Amino acid sequence: MKSNIKKTVLVFAVLAATAALTGCATPYQSEGLTGGYKDRQIDDQTLHVQFWGNGYSTQQAVHKYFLYRCAELTQQHGFKYFMVVPPAMSGALVPTGNLVRSSGFDHSMMQKTAYYVPIIIPSGGGGTNRHEESADIRMFNDDAVLTIKVAGWDAAEVIEQLGPYVSSNGKTPADLPKAWVFEPGHSKVRAEDLLPSAPKKSTVSGT
Repeated sequence: MKSNIKKTVLVFAVLAATAALTGCATPYQSEGLTGGYKDRQIDDQTLHVQFWGNGYSTQQAVHKYFLYRCAELTQQHGFKYFMVVPPAMSGALVPTGNLVRSSGFDHSMMQKTAYYVPIIIPSGGGGTNRHEESADIRMFNDDAVLTIKVAGWDAAEVIEQLGPYVSSNGKTPADLPKAWVFEPGHSKVRAEDLLPSAPKKSTVSGT
């Protein structure tokens, strides 16, 4: 009888602890009961990165934590930049062409002629909604040989910009880091600078 009571108390204690944990938004952490990041190495320059948050986490928070983790891993692996790539470019699908290569880089792993951005995928239902973001990333340095335009992020810049947000568990505001465009034979430029804009209207004095 006492044994059953102890088991019942233990179950309720576990449930209470779980409820307490899941009552808060997912912090930046390795994957656990309430979410977090996990990653897997595909090759020397390519990783699969994932971050998911519980129902109390916003899409924007998950997106920022995902980008921060990508930047963190990029620096840990000795690279400066990272770009998000689809499975065809990471070797999951049959290669069709070349995209980027640098010293020690197996260029058969990079294909297609377009760049991609992360996609946030909400899942679950009711009060158990969770937001998840996952993608393969390709890391590279200034010596990368580009054959087409690609968009990516500066890891140091991402960490500097999102660092206060991550360390405060989302309490310190931080804008999303802006992407760069890398083009063969040119210095990197802000992606937003390449967006089309309306022509400036000319003004004639004295009219």
